Amino acid sequence: MNTIHFTNLPDDLPVAENEEQKKQELEFLKSAFQTFNETTRHLQESYDKLQERLNALDLELEAKNLELEKNLQEKERVKNYLNNILESLTTGVIVVDKNTRITTFNKTAGIILGMTAGQCLNQPLADTGIQPLAELVQSSGGQTRMEDHEITTRDQRQVHIRLSASPVQDPAGHRMGTVLILQDITQLKRLEEEAQRNQRLRAMGEMAAGIAHEIRNPLGGIELFASMLKKDLAQDPEKRPLTEHIISGVKNMDRIISSLLLFAKSPEPSRQQCNLNHLLKDIVNASADFQCPDNVKIHHDLAVGEAVAAGDEELLRQVFLNFIRNAVQAMPDGGSLRLTTQTGNTADSRSHITVTVADTGVGIAAQDQKNIFNPFFSTKDKGTGLGLAIAHNIIKAHQGTIDVESETGQGTKFIIKIPAWDEN
Repeated sequence: MNTIHFTNLPDDLPVAENEEQKKQELEFLKSAFQTFNETTRHLQESYDKLQERLNALDLELEAKNLELEKNLQEKERVKNYLNNILESLTTGVIVVDKNTRITTFNKTAGIILGMTAGQCLNQPLADTGIQPLAELVQSSGGQTRMEDHEITTRDQRQVHIRLSASPVQDPAGHRMGTVLILQDITQLKRLEEEAQRNQRLRAMGEMAAGIAHEIRNPLGGIELFASMLKKDLAQDPEKRPLTEHIISGVKNMDRIISSLLLFAKSPEPSRQQCNLNHLLKDIVNASADFQCPDNVKIHHDLAVGEAVAAGDEELLRQVFLNFIRNAVQAMPDGGSLRLTTQTGNTADSRSHITVTVADTGVGIAAQDQKNIFNPFFSTKDKGTGLGLAIAHNIIKAHQGTIDVESETGQGTKFIIKIPAWDEN
């Protein structure tokens, strides 16, 4: 704002009738102009101060905006950091509000349940199709609870999960919702079952060994006397076949006892180089113990190069011969038998060879799959139920694993993993 200054009036004003009055008016006018000028000066000073204050406020506002933006960036960074932690957890996390509507759903929860966050967020928990989740939230009543369940996931997998439900509360202690923690314990359950089964097998093996020794001694006497009787009845064609039946039955019992003893004792495989590609080919092509029916076609899908395992070739031959025989017997009307070898690494980076024996036969019922490696369990009318139990013991002695995948009427696949040969 520019200040207006008034100078003194010129002396040559027109003469008026009342000089004194004009002089007073002139003085008054000068005084008014001076007052105006003074007021103008004060206004200018006030304007300058106001301008300075506005500039200071602009600087202060800019500083506040920068601080606010910094705080927002920090909050966003913390939010992303916490979200990354949530998504990196090996346990599933699901958070629902008071109306059981899903507000948080991390990646691991999706992997466990076979669905994505996009399918679940802002949806009622019951819409996930996993009934135990909704039931646990409803029954928890604001208390922390934990349960184990076997569920069928959205992608039709059977998994064991450990669920825990805990209330989510605001600072005042009011319940805002529930947080669900999901842990896939399928492998843990499998290991527990494996340990329990091994314990049972050990006890059964000790019992079977004792019984086998007690039975084998009188069997030897029966076979001896039956052989002597057979010689005495050499000229009696009607009774001689009876002794042959006795001898045949004794030999069959002795074979079963030998299998029992093989199952009972823990095999100690020698650590040698065993080429599994050559072993499988030799079993199906040159083994005197195996004849492939004409209605079964064998396909090989063997690893390129040498699939060399660290193991006992004779024991492994017995294992794979048993699996191949079982596969052929599961296809009485013919089918396809596929033998596959692959090289790879386990979770702890150890090299191993995977052998898969897959058939297109009758399959194994789901309720029978967990029992097939138990001794004396058999789905065959004339089976002893010891073949797979012995095979399991041999593979376990090699520090390997056996898994089975089967569906009734769709065939069976046995997956055997054996440590690969390591020069070190």
